Amino acid sequence: MVDVALWVPLASGVLGIMGALAGTALAQRSARHREDRRWARERELDGVRYERERLERRRERRTDLYVDLAEFAQTEQSRLTAATDEYSSRHVGPPELQHPDRLAARVKLYAAPQVHERWTALVRAMDRVRWAWREGDLQHSEHAAWLDHDNPAVVELDRAIDEMHSALKAAIDEEA
Repeated sequence: MVDVALWVPLASGVLGIMGALAGTALAQRSARHREDRRWARERELDGVRYERERLERRRERRTDLYVDLAEFAQTEQSRLTAATDEYSSRHVGPPELQHPDRLAARVKLYAAPQVHERWTALVRAMDRVRWAWREGDLQHSEHAAWLDHDNPAVVELDRAIDEMHSALKAAIDEEA
């Protein structure tokens, strides 16, 4: 039997242990880098998904606001029509123009600039009609009081309502 020096098996064992440790360390390092890349990709996708969802929520809020504004304008159009028609079968007192502050706050937050401008014009025209109704020259009959359909405040409100509807249509078309 050949006599082998003691240092050879010890060196082999040490090299084997070092190889196993180095292999494990390299495998862990590779796995850690792969995992870091995967997490970075997922974070990026989550960021894109979050941004898409945020834009969708904003679009929904804007759409809800635009529908509310259109309903508000239509209600005011109906009230204005009844208030200017002396032969209307409905008794119309002073127009119950809704206080627009609730909608105005949402307009400031979500609406497109042209809708905001049209909203401001509509509110201003509503205030003028309210003044004309309470302070201006009313036509009186036995059964109803009405505003003259040629009254400048009435004409302005009618135009403001039409412009609001046009601005809302344009804004909704832009969103689509």
